[in-house]
Amino acid sequence: MSVTVDVDGDGAQKKLQRLISAGQSAELYDSVGAGLKTLIDLGFKFSRDPYGQQWAPLKFRGLRRSDDGGKISRTGRRQAQANRSGRAGQPLRDTGRLQRSITYQAAPDGVTVGTNLRAKSGASIAAVHQFGAVILPKKGKYLIFPGPNGALIFAKKSVIPRRAFLPLDKTGILALPTSWVTSIVARIRAFLLRKAS
Repeated sequence: MSVTVDVDGDGAQKKLQRLISAGQSAELYDSVGAGLKTLIDLGFKFSRDPYGQQWAPLKFRGLRRSDDGGKISRTGRRQAQANRSGRAGQPLRDTGRLQRSITYQAAPDGVTVGTNLRAKSGASIAAVHQFGAVILPKKGKYLIFPGPNGALIFAKKSVIPRRAFLPLDKTGILALPTSWVTSIVARIRAFLLRKAS
């Protein structure tokens, strides 16, 4: 993810140019990256996309089997129990793995924000949730998982709705909401004021 900000007035352009020539731009981009990570974390906390839209609620939680494919794992048992009680949970917060995997990296010419989290199959977990996906069975005709009352559900496919957490449109193009731009600009101003003192 790359952000371009045009800076005008109050000598801000000259201040930025001095920072870049003094080799301090990576420090500025580090501040911007930390701000973007905070905004993403708030989206997870409140189950909202960067534009303020509520994520689609969970219908029920899927069953997880242990790695050897045999017994139902401890997490799977907890999920089945939550399904039976009608408490499906908060979207994208079950283990916190996706949220924790999102990082930023500052460089002298910008900041990159993202994740490389992948499923065992190699599929990007982030892309599945950012853009939505249709899951089809690998073996057999049906996906099998427990429903809200603990009864097994057999489905030909499972549709995972889009739950965007990065400010990307449906085609993957950066589309920063106004509130995010305001936050980034405030961080840049604060940084410039600190360095001017």
